[in-house]
Amino acid sequence: MNKYHIPNLGKACDVMELIGNSPRGLSLKEIFQPLEIPRTTALRITQTLLSAGFLAENAEGKFTLGTSLVQIGVKALDNLDIRGFARPVLKALSQEIGESSHLAILNGERSMLVEVADSPHPVRIASRPGTLVELHCSSTGKVFLAFSIAEPGTFVQTLELTPHTANTDNTVAKVLASIEQTRQLGYAMDEEEYVPGVRCIAAPVKNAFGKTIAAAGITASTSTFTKAKIRMTAEKIQNAATAISENMGFTSSH
Repeated sequence: MNKYHIPNLGKACDVMELIGNSPRGLSLKEIFQPLEIPRTTALRITQTLLSAGFLAENAEGKFTLGTSLVQIGVKALDNLDIRGFARPVLKALSQEIGESSHLAILNGERSMLVEVADSPHPVRIASRPGTLVELHCSSTGKVFLAFSIAEPGTFVQTLELTPHTANTDNTVAKVLASIEQTRQLGYAMDEEEYVPGVRCIAAPVKNAFGKTIAAAGITASTSTFTKAKIRMTAEKIQNAATAISENMGFTSSH
């Protein structure tokens, strides 16, 4: 072991990573048992992280990641060039279609928004940078399942396919069918699968090597982003994703 390693600090990192992979939160027992650490150690770590804002407690009294981690993460994202490459494209997209647009990257088993361009209209639907959403029921998440993850069939079986609405694909078979549809279309849809009354669409963003590293998309109310607009809007989003990809060095020869 590295002589500079601090055991309890390492355990604290393990605790945060474990909680970060559990969107519903974890009880103290659900933390110290899988990590095989003493209950008192887990208690001290969680209480320290809680007081620092790195952890929070939900309505069920379970531990979740705290806002301090999100703030640190968003600040760290300032060093990602992709945000700068995407920002003007997203702004132009939002102005053109009148809806909020965003850029997301894959973060473990979640899709994380890293850049948002708000709709020019007073009434808008948009999450903020740092927001984490599940892969099986979000348009950006489906992009990663279809284009970023090597073996999605195996990977999907490890996910907790939480049903958020009546439209959520919450079986492996349905999610795999959605992945195939995304591949065929070249873009992904969230048809009120995460939030009722909200429709999302996203397309893959590639780097200079042709690897899908992000997803660009929009979030809109079904009242303004109607089904009749899907085809036209999808084309505009795909064009925006291509523009960001080209800014990253991607060429059509890949």
